Amino acid sequence: MTYLAPKERMKISLRRSEVEATGKPFYTRWQDVPEGYKTKTKCEELKQPVREGEEPVSYVLARLWNGYLPLYDRT
Repeated sequence: MTYLAPKERMKISLRRSEVEATGKPFYTRWQDVPEGYKTKTKCEELKQPVREGEEPVSYVLARLWNGYLPLYDRT
């Protein structure tokens, strides 16, 4: 994993209050994430990149990122 400074990580991840404000579902454990919901990086690995303007369907807590990462539906 590429190291990013905390300031850079916050550009990618959201705080809990920001996630709650979206009204979208969020998960605190990866085990709870529905199958087919993928991070931006995983979408690229699957050759199904996130399109410009595509909105995330939910968020997951990523402790290493100090926040919630967006998830995209790839079912």
